[in-house]
Amino acid sequence: MVVALAVFDFHLPACRGLKEKRSFLRPLKSRLRGSFEISAAEVAHHDLLQRAAIGVAAVGPDREALEPLLARVVDFVESYAEQEGAEVTDVRSELMELGDVGAPGSRFGADTEEP
Repeated sequence: MVVALAVFDFHLPACRGLKEKRSFLRPLKSRLRGSFEISAAEVAHHDLLQRAAIGVAAVGPDREALEPLLARVVDFVESYAEQEGAEVTDVRSELMELGDVGAPGSRFGADTEEP
């Protein structure tokens, strides 16, 4: 099993209040969830008006299934930000392998084999 994670940091130069910040974040999270069937949430900069961070996560059977998905998500977020007058200031992503969950006798996430 592989977990794909990405965090997007944004600068929202036109944002003057929490309502404007939410009007940028809420549709973005909704579209990410609906279009890509991934989890998305605001993960940082809650107290800053002109900064925001969205974290996304997806689970799949292997890296080959998640790498193209992650690339499409990055392209979508960058395009969305540009359309909305925001700037993506940083993108961090990682693929974490958690072991073969479906193998007979395997223990979830175990690094060692059973005797």
